[in-house]
Amino acid sequence: MSRLATTLRASGLPVCWAAEFEALRPTASGDRAVRHTALSLARMPAGYRWTVAAALRLFPLAFRLIAHRDPRTADELTISQTMARLRRVPVYAEVLRVTTALALYGALDGTVPAERPAVRVLTGGTR
Repeated sequence: MSRLATTLRASGLPVCWAAEFEALRPTASGDRAVRHTALSLARMPAGYRWTVAAALRLFPLAFRLIAHRDPRTADELTISQTMARLRRVPVYAEVLRVTTALALYGALDGTVPAERPAVRVLTGGTR
């Protein structure tokens, strides 16, 4: 499992997706959603990727500040209300929009982006 996938799972966000979207409730769909989201984020520029990773690491704290519960133990109504509030917070609004869209695409389409290919860097002049 990639570092981003581990961070994503640890954040509790996949639990919130499953509570909000029935398509993400089956285990196989949820696994595809996490994998697709992590691999898609891994292909983004480093600065964006670091920002998303930081937001994901802070997600449980942000959720707890609003709901007074951990996202992994909250009921569906609490998750729905808390996610609605987090979608109004500037950084989380964008992170949640992007990750949720990627998760739904990955779960429903079933495709996963290919691993990032190795890049050969050529140095020196041309002959």
